[in-house]
Amino acid sequence: MNRTSTNHKLDDAILPELQKATGIGELQLRNFSPGVLDARSKLQWASMRHTTRPEDVAYSLFGVFEVSLPVIYGEKIPGALGRLLAEIVSRSGDVSVIDWVGEASSFHSCFPTALTPYRAPSWMQSVPSGPSTHNNADLEKGRELYNTLARLSSPRFVAGRLELPCIVHRLTKVKLLETASATSYREYELVASGLVPLKLKLSSRLQEGSGAGLPYVLVRPWSPKLLDLLSHDNALGSLLEWLSQPFNALLLHSLLHTEYKRIVSDCPIRANVKDLVSVVNSECRILEIV
Repeated sequence: MNRTSTNHKLDDAILPELQKATGIGELQLRNFSPGVLDARSKLQWASMRHTTRPEDVAYSLFGVFEVSLPVIYGEKIPGALGRLLAEIVSRSGDVSVIDWVGEASSFHSCFPTALTPYRAPSWMQSVPSGPSTHNNADLEKGRELYNTLARLSSPRFVAGRLELPCIVHRLTKVKLLETASATSYREYELVASGLVPLKLKLSSRLQEGSGAGLPYVLVRPWSPKLLDLLSHDNALGSLLEWLSQPFNALLLHSLLHTEYKRIVSDCPIRANVKDLVSVVNSECRILEIV
C-alpha cells in the first residue's frame, strides 16, 4: 500500500479502507465539500460516530456543514444538536432532516434526541420524468397547486418555532384498535382527508372520535426547492405524478395559539393519497411547530 500519497482520497489502495472505516461512498469521499448541501447524507455518516464529550457529537460537525455557532459545553446533546439541525434546516430548506423515527428531543419535537435515527436513510419516491396524461380540469387545478407550492416560503426556525410549509391532511377519525398488554403501544386506525385510511402503533394516547373537531393532522413537509427536482419538460405532470405517490408523513397535534407539536412514532408513517382529485385539491399551509 502506498502510504506516501499526499491525498488519501485519490489513493486507490487507501480509499477502500477509508470507505470501510467511515461508511462514506467513494464518490462522496473523492468529491466532498463542506456545506448544508445533501445534509441528510452527512448526518447519516456522522450517526455512527462516538465522542468523548457528549456535545462534540454536534460541535464536530460545525465545519462539515460550514456553520458558525457558539460552543456551549454543558448544554448536553439535545441543545447542541438541536441548534445545529435548526441552522441546517433554515439554511438549506432540506425537509429530509425531519424525516426520522425514534425519540424526540427536548429542544424541538421535530428533532431526534441523538444522531442515531439518521442511520436509516431518508425515504422518498423518485421523481417521475416520463410523459403523463391528465385531463384539462386536473391540469387547471394542478397549475393552481403548483403556483401555491412555489409561493410557499422555505422552512425556517424563528424564536424556537419551526415554520414548516406542508401539505395538510386533517384527521377525521381516530379509532383505537388494540392495546398491547406487554408494552405501552396502542394501535390506531387513522382516517384523514385525501388519504387512504392507515393503521399506526404509538406509545402516545390519541383522542378518539370522528368529525372536524379532532386536533390532529398528517402532513407532507414541503420546500419550494423540491420543485427543482421536477422534469423541466413536463414540470406540472411530474409534480402531479410525484404527489400521487406514497410519502412519509408527520403526525402533528394542534395546540393553543395555532401551534402544533409532533407526535413521534417508532416506525415511518407511510401515507397513501387516495387519487389525483385529492392531490389537486391539496391544502397547503405553513404551520408553526414547537
